[in-house]
Amino acid sequence: MIKKQIGWPFQEGYSVADQTEVHIFTDYRWNDGSVSRRWHVDPNEVEYRSVQVRQFSLETHVHPDQ
Repeated sequence: MIKKQIGWPFQEGYSVADQTEVHIFTDYRWNDGSVSRRWHVDPNEVEYRSVQVRQFSLETHVHPDQ
């Protein structure tokens, strides 16, 4: 029997420039222990020093001024 491969996101990369946040990538961990990255932009165009890596969360972030 073949085990179904299941993955879940565990971290994401964002870049902030000129008050605009851009989702750069999402990293997934699979039930076989492997990790993969899904790029949302061209990886050759990314300024890696400006990327902020954050733990993935399903919680929404509510700012006090909203």
